Amino acid sequence: MALIDFKNTHNQPVYVNPAHVAYIAVFEENVRIFALAGPGAGGRPVALYVRGAIAHVHHRLSTPPIRHAA
Repeated sequence: MALIDFKNTHNQPVYVNPAHVAYIAVFEENVRIFALAGPGAGGRPVALYVRGAIAHVHHRLSTPPIRHAA
């Protein structure tokens, strides 16, 4: 499972599994909403608000992360 890190609107790191992203929508300039396929509390969809241009977000989700040797 490869998690991709992003900064949310409070500059805290959030980690997203690209396989669980249902869709990405524009919220406002440089803020995107990720809707995740799994349900959250109360059975409602999980939505994350992250910083970044749409092209940058799509690129990060489509490019596999680099694995570092231990």
